[in-house]
Amino acid sequence: MRKILSSSAVACMSSLAFTACAVATSHGPIRLDIRQIDGKPAACLPASDDTGSDPIQIRAVDVTRQTGPVSPVVTYWALEVPGSAPPVYLKRGECLVYGQTVAGAVVRAAPKALDINKFYSISIVPGGDYGPVYSSAFCVIRQAGGGVRIATPGQEGNPCASAGH
Repeated sequence: MRKILSSSAVACMSSLAFTACAVATSHGPIRLDIRQIDGKPAACLPASDDTGSDPIQIRAVDVTRQTGPVSPVVTYWALEVPGSAPPVYLKRGECLVYGQTVAGAVVRAAPKALDINKFYSISIVPGGDYGPVYSSAFCVIRQAGGGVRIATPGQEGNPCASAGH
């Protein structure tokens, strides 16, 4: 009986330790500010967030689009900064423009033309201490005059409604 209780106590303590580690390291994504620069979407690091106000080291960036509830995700642009490359930092308030060249980065997917009235996700994965992922969503909508507008869901007037969100 003593052996069973001892094993149960060890299992319980291990379970609590794993749960505590998971809770301590799990963070939801931190929202990027989306802007339009030269007609392209730009992911901008907020001035400050839950992690502070320091720059972040970029490990990877990707822009994807979900094509359906069970369809594969389509990657529109992806890059990775290998650990062997000099670190690349994004300062608070700075933006990374869609398709921008990043020093030392390996392009995993060259930037594709973004489709009108579609909804996209962009993520920046930090390097270094591997903090939370920075991410946001945007849509590309056609303007009445023929130009395009980069918008985000939840903006006044719900501009991304035509993109299905």
